[in-house]
Amino acid sequence: MEFIASAPNLRDIGGHVTADGRKVRTGLAFRSGALDRLTPADHEALLAGGVRLVCDLRTAGERAAQPDRLPDGVDYLVLDVQRQGGHGADIAALFDDPTLIESLTSPEISEGFLVEVYRGMVTTPDAHEAYGDLLRALARPGTLMHCTAGKDRTGWGAALLLTLLGVDGPTVMDDYLASNEHLAESAAKIYALLDGTGVRQEIVRPLLEVRESYLNAAFDTVAATYGDLDTYVRQALGITEADVAALRGLYLH
Repeated sequence: MEFIASAPNLRDIGGHVTADGRKVRTGLAFRSGALDRLTPADHEALLAGGVRLVCDLRTAGERAAQPDRLPDGVDYLVLDVQRQGGHGADIAALFDDPTLIESLTSPEISEGFLVEVYRGMVTTPDAHEAYGDLLRALARPGTLMHCTAGKDRTGWGAALLLTLLGVDGPTVMDDYLASNEHLAESAAKIYALLDGTGVRQEIVRPLLEVRESYLNAAFDTVAATYGDLDTYVRQALGITEADVAALRGLYLH
């Protein structure tokens, strides 16, 4: 998939080597942030890259504020991770809910907020349904998952897929942390917008970044609640052994 300026965190999930030496095929699964600014040229790039299904993990409010603009020939599926409430793990929540920014009085509190978001992505019924449906959707070649920034809800979805395919933990973490580089320019623009508002950059920074502590919180919650990832995907997400076998058959070579 070629770089698309209007979707800076759009990238292929494939290309990684698994712990047993196989490789995750490219051109089958993609991740990104919101696709609300795509141009006709971007549409051509998406189609040429093989995208045929978009899975939107955002809330109804996010979807209304930034509706995806997709080309003809691409199907669209809403998989709301936080349908019954809860803040999206992104800067939009700061402006939508003034009480939230007032509650974030230190970088540590902001980081703790994101840690709780990640724990909720493992434990809540909305997330169970969304991520179960997402993993089943990913059995279709050309599936793209996204949220608003493509870093948190999408980051957990990509980490789940790669882990189920047998990619080792450090590689999964590196793929997850790559969002910081892809979103650096977008973050700089947000910091500039916050100048003069009284909101300190160090308070907002944990919300604009991905950190090892966030993804580790999700995996630690899986272990504490379900014992291991296999039990989590089967009991909480409703993913069967046949589903996992289908994913591995599609993606690994």
